[in-house]
Amino acid sequence: MEAFKYTNKGGRESNQDYAVFKSLSDDCSIYVVVDGMGGYEQGDVAAKIIGDAVIEYAESNKDELSPEELLKEAITYSNENIMLKRIALGGVKMGAVIVVLMVIKDCAYISWLGDSRVYQFRKDKEIYRTEDHSVVNDLRKNNIILSQRDTERYSHIVNRAIMGDDDLSDIPVEKVDIQPNDIFILCSDGLYNGIGVTSVLKFDGKDKSYLDKYSNRAADNYTFIKVAI
Repeated sequence: MEAFKYTNKGGRESNQDYAVFKSLSDDCSIYVVVDGMGGYEQGDVAAKIIGDAVIEYAESNKDELSPEELLKEAITYSNENIMLKRIALGGVKMGAVIVVLMVIKDCAYISWLGDSRVYQFRKDKEIYRTEDHSVVNDLRKNNIILSQRDTERYSHIVNRAIMGDDDLSDIPVEKVDIQPNDIFILCSDGLYNGIGVTSVLKFDGKDKSYLDKYSNRAADNYTFIKVAI
């Protein structure tokens, strides 16, 4: 199994995305992409706190909890860390959306809050993706037809995130089967909206120039982790 990560600030003044992964044992590894929320304080700081907290909790508790409970508790722990940081900064608002993938033997466990995504590809065909926690997605599920203008207007509004003060009791975790040569892409919305997920399927961690060239015309940070089973 191989993993490669990439991040770029795109057209933003700073990069508020964060990608991190770690092997927890010979047959278990965890991957996290966090997208700091624009419009709030220190999105880059929030993203790193959350990503590192998830890794820290998973590493310390992997032998004590089921995979599903481990991911839920790791995300809850990251939320508590953001709460403490907000208090230390005088009560400022800060937060992020997150996607987490944990691979254990021949299964993958996926958890997320917000509109960053996990995709699974098999033989270059998409067979799974997470469902956004967003206003636009909720409206579509309720058969409300949006104009192009309204879609653009509400496209960045999420209804689930880690902000240090939310009730995170309903954290989704999905289990998916994996096969040799499957590929997972964890990414922020800047990738799938601005670059396209399939464009990174062949990324091998070496030649980044073709990804760098998008920075001049990408409207947002774009970040991903590619996991090749």
